[in-house]
Amino acid sequence: MPTLQELKRLVFLFVGWRVFLFLLGFLAPIFLSYEPSFPYFDKLLPFFSTPQWFFSWANFDGVHYLTIADKGYIGTASVQAFFPLLPFVILHSLKSMMIPHYNALIVGLLITNVSTFALFVSWFSLVKLLRSARIAWLSLVLLVIFPTSFFLVALYTESLFLFLILMSFYCAEKRRWFWAGFFALLVSSTRIVGIFIVPALIIELFCQEFDFTKCLKHWQKKKISMEFFGYMSAEMVFLLKKNWLKLLWIACGSLGIIFYMVFLMIKFQDPFYFAHVQSSFGAGRSTSALISYPQVLYRSIHILLTARPFDLRYWTYVQEFLAGTVALVGLYFSRRYVRLSHYSFALAAFFIPTLTGTFLSMPRFLLVCFPLFIFLAEILHKRPKLAIVWIVLSTAVFIFNTMLFIQGYWVS
Repeated sequence: MPTLQELKRLVFLFVGWRVFLFLLGFLAPIFLSYEPSFPYFDKLLPFFSTPQWFFSWANFDGVHYLTIADKGYIGTASVQAFFPLLPFVILHSLKSMMIPHYNALIVGLLITNVSTFALFVSWFSLVKLLRSARIAWLSLVLLVIFPTSFFLVALYTESLFLFLILMSFYCAEKRRWFWAGFFALLVSSTRIVGIFIVPALIIELFCQEFDFTKCLKHWQKKKISMEFFGYMSAEMVFLLKKNWLKLLWIACGSLGIIFYMVFLMIKFQDPFYFAHVQSSFGAGRSTSALISYPQVLYRSIHILLTARPFDLRYWTYVQEFLAGTVALVGLYFSRRYVRLSHYSFALAAFFIPTLTGTFLSMPRFLLVCFPLFIFLAEILHKRPKLAIVWIVLSTAVFIFNTMLFIQGYWVS
């Protein structure tokens, strides 16, 4: 955990960054007209009687989470695509604090902002534990200036989701498997890709408990033989017997998505309804067949070659292409710098969205691929000039994207 001095610096970083984001939202109308391109913008958000630069932090997905918190999943089309943890926390907070429902926007943003600060603390704690305080600070700064980092404090699940992921891995690192499983349950209640925290934790447990040195020595003596496979089988059986309770706690991490699927089965007779309604958003996602990564790459290149290059939508296509290609290169090279369990989850978080046939929202999805930021920090802290160039360029894109989002333009 961070020291008192480090905690003060984290508070300063968060407050300064959040004030800067509010300032960007306040100034955005000077540079861009308000052009919302999402449903309910004219009916729901003005209802909260706040300035446009404030209620715009609930643009796009935010209106769906507010709708679920207000009306639930029944009677409103397509909101079943959004997992229940965030709207449940909003609704529970309103009821427990006896706050009128017209303050759901403020409560929702308060939850995501508190989650973001908690994310800062958990991020710093985990990376400091695994690497060093210097890498922890640099990787956190790289996250803060990432081109889509503003989603962490918008009415989205990014901050809550990433905080829960980091806490689950932190508890696993400390060998507190009950709490690792508990946080994993919440992760799988937040987004579909959260279910992959379960195999990642199993990998972490295996890496902690399995004696690789002993296995290597045995392999060198017996090579690939029936005796070697017999030895490996006996080791695996012993491992399972010894750690059955830990595996049980980890398996409980899947209960979040299981409970939601049971609810969808009861109410809509389709446990996978959250996936089947994706096509109703008109985002070009495939729900009938899985699309391979090369096909997605081809589609993205085709869009870049055929779309109009002189409008803001083209800017989004470029960012999606870069996120879907450059990030994959970064993930490949980061495998030697991060723990296998963290790396496996980042791979799942990257590839699962592409199976729908598009790089749509990939710049935002990269926020939860935290090994990328650790790897980047390892590279940049040894190369100060390159670090300055990266920070300047990333900050510039971050500022521009924030203004686009506040003014209702699709970013990710």
